[in-house]
Amino acid sequence: MDISLQFRDESLASTDFEQILTRIGAVTNEMAGINAKFSNWLAQGDSLDEARLYPAFEDGKPSTALLAMLKERFRKDSSTTYVALWDGNESQNEGATLACHVGDKFLPDSFEVNLYDESSLGDVDSVQRVVRTAIAIFSPAYVSVAPRAYAERQVFDDKPGVGWMLYLPKVLTVQQVPEARALIPVPEAGKKQTGTIIVSVTDAVFSVDNPEHVEIANRIEIRLVDQDLLPRYSDI
Repeated sequence: MDISLQFRDESLASTDFEQILTRIGAVTNEMAGINAKFSNWLAQGDSLDEARLYPAFEDGKPSTALLAMLKERFRKDSSTTYVALWDGNESQNEGATLACHVGDKFLPDSFEVNLYDESSLGDVDSVQRVVRTAIAIFSPAYVSVAPRAYAERQVFDDKPGVGWMLYLPKVLTVQQVPEARALIPVPEAGKKQTGTIIVSVTDAVFSVDNPEHVEIANRIEIRLVDQDLLPRYSDI
C-alpha cells in the first residue's frame, strides 16, 4: 500500500534536511501510534550494517549522524535532494520505506510511504489519521492511498488515482461523488473545511484483486473528471 502526495512549498529548501526530517517525523510518529513496529527508522543503505549507522531520529529529533550524512551526500549537487528511510524490518512482506524528494521548485516536491504489508496500518480510521497528518504537514495538492499495482487499473494516467483513498483540497459533497463510500472532511469537525478525503471502500482494506473495489475507485475517478475536480499532474 502506498501513501503518496505532491506539494509545493517555496520556503522548504532542498538542503534543509532538519526541516524535511522533522516533517517526516510527524508522519512516522502517527504511524508508530498505530503500529509500534514503525517506531525505529533508519536511513536506507546498501547494507543493514550501513543503515544502522544512521538512525533517522534521536530523542524525537533528526539525528546528527543522518543530518551530517545527507549534507555530505548532496554537497556537490543539491538541486534535487531526497531523504529515504526504512523501518528496519528485513522481511520483504512486512517492511516499510518512505522518501521525500525536494527540488528546485520547477516541479512539485513529493513524499511517499510504501507499506509492503498492506494491512499494517489497519482499517480506514487508522489510515486516514496518517493521511490527515501528512496533509497538515505538507499542504499537498493531493494524497493518494492505493496498492502500487492499482496504477495499472486506474482510469487516467495523467491524473492521481482514487484507489482506497484520495484527498483533494476541495470541499466535496455526496451529490458530487455519490459513488464514494465515505467523504471525510479536512480538517476535523469544528473547523472550517478546506478539503475532503474520498474513500472508496470502508469495510475492508482495498485490494486490486477485488473487482468490486477497483470498479468503485474507477467510477469515482470518472465522476471527478466529469466535473473537472481531478487535477492533472502537469497542473500541480
